[in-house]
Amino acid sequence: MDLFYNQYFNINKHVSMICGLWPFQSQFGRRISYMIFAMSTFSMIFSLTAGIISQLNPDLLNILETCVALFFCVCGFLVCTILYNQKNQIKRLYERIAADWENLTDDLERDVLRTFLLEGRKLIFITLVYSFPAFSLFACITFLPRMFSEESTKLCLHSFPYYLESMVIDKNLCNLQVSLHYSVALGYVGLSFLSVGATYICSVKHVCALYEIARLRLENATVRYGNYDPLGELTDETSIIHNLIEAIDMHKNALRGIQIIEQVFSTGFFIIQIFGLSLLAILICELKYHEGEITEMIRFMLVLSVFVIYLFFMNWSGEQVIQSCDDIQKTAYDIDWHRISSRTRIFVLMIMQRTLKPVHLTAGNMMILSIQNFGTILKSAWSFGTILLTTQKSV
Repeated sequence: MDLFYNQYFNINKHVSMICGLWPFQSQFGRRISYMIFAMSTFSMIFSLTAGIISQLNPDLLNILETCVALFFCVCGFLVCTILYNQKNQIKRLYERIAADWENLTDDLERDVLRTFLLEGRKLIFITLVYSFPAFSLFACITFLPRMFSEESTKLCLHSFPYYLESMVIDKNLCNLQVSLHYSVALGYVGLSFLSVGATYICSVKHVCALYEIARLRLENATVRYGNYDPLGELTDETSIIHNLIEAIDMHKNALRGIQIIEQVFSTGFFIIQIFGLSLLAILICELKYHEGEITEMIRFMLVLSVFVIYLFFMNWSGEQVIQSCDDIQKTAYDIDWHRISSRTRIFVLMIMQRTLKPVHLTAGNMMILSIQNFGTILKSAWSFGTILLTTQKSV
């Protein structure tokens, strides 16, 4: 698997190994990495949940903000656990990518594959470069001022995030402990989300590359051979049929890839979409409530933007699958029907019949991953956030 040690999969491999999600990692290494992740995340979930329950006179805004961290950890833990148990399917996904690289001999087709994977790598890099500095800045704005304030130390357990008192080692260092635990645990969960996103984006980009190769083979099938009289009939039927069969085979590979991606990510993405909607609604509520308070607005905008970017890339990748399917369908319809024989047309019809059934990725077989779905999530989050804000103002 030399392919996974080059520039295309470096980020995927290293980030996935931290969370125990890299399928080619040793069994012992995977278990240790996952156990560290699980213990770190679960300790944060327990501390936040118990902290909320233990509050006698909780502030609704602090509860909501604590729920953002809590939901983030719960969602990351569930999705990471699902993918941890999907080792064989993820391994199969990567092995198919490696096999496609080896089987392609045409330089143009390998360039197409390379271009799409580089695009996927760029998206992963953008997410990584933006997300972690944004989270670090959020943590600094939230916790650093508290380190140098005695009043903040006294109110440590009664402000964001609500934290279980019995877990505090030293009350004088409460803010330090809470900030470190919060930053490490949520940073770990963030890596799990990045690992899932990196695997998903690379897989989708690979499938879209296969679609594009199939489209090019179909487009060139009637161009490479025969005479070029626009009113004449192509005479090299054997060569044309051979090219069409190659296009069909590549289209089959793309469809198989979609099926595997759907099996691996569908359930996890349904969880992400539901939790993502809840998180966005809470953050929008907090943002509206603190309108005019620059520091608070920056804090919430940083976190909100990270979630929006993640959900956008998830749905945009699904949109690219839909577009790739539409492109090959359009190419099949635009082929020179009048220049090919009746026998050859049968193979074109096979491709057209395959493309009649819409191909898309879903979240739990309930939501189609697309730009339209992304817009629906944003609209719903805005509505729910406004309702939460109204509830808070009426209290």
